[in-house]
Amino acid sequence: MSEDRNIERISAHTAFQRARKNDLRRYPTPEKDGDRLYPMAQPAARPSFRIGPDDTIFAIGSCFARNVERALEAAGKRILSREFQLGEIGESIDDGANFFNKYSIHSVLNEIRWALERETFPGAAVLYPAGTDKFFDLQLGMAKLEFPVDKIVDFRHRYLDGMAAVAEADVIILTLGYVETWFDRKLGLYLNIAPPLSSINAEPERFEFRVLSYHDILDGLNALHALLMKHRKKPMKMLVTVSPVPLLATFRDMDVLIANTYSKSVQRAALDEFLIGKEGVDYFPSYEFVTLSEPSQVWSKNDYRHVSNKIVDRIMGNVMDRYLSAGAPAAKAAPAPAEVAFAPVADTPEVGRGAGRQPVGRLLAILKELAKLNRNVEILQTCVKNREIADRDCDILMFEARAARKEGRIDLSHEALVKAVALSPERPDALERLATVSRQAGKAAEVEELLARHGRLFPDRAEFREKFATAAGAD
Repeated sequence: MSEDRNIERISAHTAFQRARKNDLRRYPTPEKDGDRLYPMAQPAARPSFRIGPDDTIFAIGSCFARNVERALEAAGKRILSREFQLGEIGESIDDGANFFNKYSIHSVLNEIRWALERETFPGAAVLYPAGTDKFFDLQLGMAKLEFPVDKIVDFRHRYLDGMAAVAEADVIILTLGYVETWFDRKLGLYLNIAPPLSSINAEPERFEFRVLSYHDILDGLNALHALLMKHRKKPMKMLVTVSPVPLLATFRDMDVLIANTYSKSVQRAALDEFLIGKEGVDYFPSYEFVTLSEPSQVWSKNDYRHVSNKIVDRIMGNVMDRYLSAGAPAAKAAPAPAEVAFAPVADTPEVGRGAGRQPVGRLLAILKELAKLNRNVEILQTCVKNREIADRDCDILMFEARAARKEGRIDLSHEALVKAVALSPERPDALERLATVSRQAGKAAEVEELLARHGRLFPDRAEFREKFATAAGAD
């Protein structure tokens, strides 16, 4: 008989000793700790390292990694994986093509290896024809690259230069996505997305559909860890998780619900073995946060697939609260009055502490410049860092509300507008925006009360109420 391959082995005596000390060992029930599970689950991670207040972060993996980046950037962290300089081609594609997403462990491994060991990058061989001077790079989503090959290869090296920052970041966050993958037999390469039908039809024997096994995933994780250890000079600080975003559809001959359960559970299982003996590598339970909660609480637009920004913020706030070094401020905490600061804007003076309108006016000027550049995250950071000033001016709160709404933070937008209306009840625009955001937040009773107030205070603005009623009827 082959030796058992346990992920943990301790004596029975030690197991019972450990159980007695574990306050979270029993599954919640309605009578005991039920609020730790429903409506929103609160699984607790145990950090093995600390994240310093100035630590930089690099996130890579499935689309959920982009949510993680947004939440941490809004909390004031520097995110190296959002600092790519991609030139003309990158600007033409923008974020819409999802070319930062890596859906399987092999896609992650490909990009990191090519970035850190550039001689392994296949160059133009990774481009698949999509017409005259048009190509797909199947590692970069479905963006159609309508440029000459030499320009695309130059762009590809710019992309890998950005990926190479993974070796310099203080903290790496990896989110595993799917196990349904595609393989190019000609290149001996796992692809990030399915090849186009035109390529499959042109070379029917070239591509394969593969479903990763537990050992495929574990081997990929170990290879990635070894690569990072080889090239990093900083101590390893790595958080790994499984994306809670389910499969949109399956290529397997089974119900997508069953295929998705395998996809997530096999990766979750592989991570537990991967962690063994890996100093500075922790699992954080974003998958459990979402999948154990009531569905009505976690999915944006009730689509059962995309996690709401509110929940992502809660997950990452939990992570940062647990991992921040002693003495570091908690994520999103407003500074004390003596520490008033702002997100830097070129050639703009700092916001002072003095009394009166001057600091309000200067902060408002900064926000206007940021709004022109569509830098919504920096607007939110600036308002948080200047909370005392922001909370005494309706216009500043309106800027904050608009930026929060653009970032999908309806809860934060609503909070800012409530304060704006309280400060300036004579302003119809503040009340109208609050009614609109309250409707987006599903606050039906509040919307009714706000519209009634609007009718009393601003009877001559009936056009707004009529349009509002029409839009509400179309929802």
